[in-house]
Amino acid sequence: MKKIMVLIMLLLLTACGNKTDRYSFTGSSDNWDMNYIVDVTGVDSQEKSGTVTYTGKGEAPETVDYKITTTSAGSDGTGVTLENGQGSIGTVSCEGCAVIQKDDKILVELSWNGQTESMILTNEN
Repeated sequence: MKKIMVLIMLLLLTACGNKTDRYSFTGSSDNWDMNYIVDVTGVDSQEKSGTVTYTGKGEAPETVDYKITTTSAGSDGTGVTLENGQGSIGTVSCEGCAVIQKDDKILVELSWNGQTESMILTNEN
């Protein structure tokens, strides 16, 4: 009986220690919508992914470049392929890093076909 109680306590403690906070940052500009998901998996670890959607008039570009700036860090990418006007920023993980906070505002700059637009993403949770 003692072994079962110890096992149950260990399972409960392990489950409590693996808390993940998920933030859904969204924003729009004249020609784009963006959704950026941040899963904070620890005090210094997180996983981020995003989706951009072309909402402008006319045909969507084939590719888009992006630059993301947060209070703790930034990232960028070139040549993100769009399918049906939508592209994936991809998933990036880090450990030992400064994590995005739920009240942060994220600045995004998108460039395509000689044009550039900026937007600010805010947490919808």
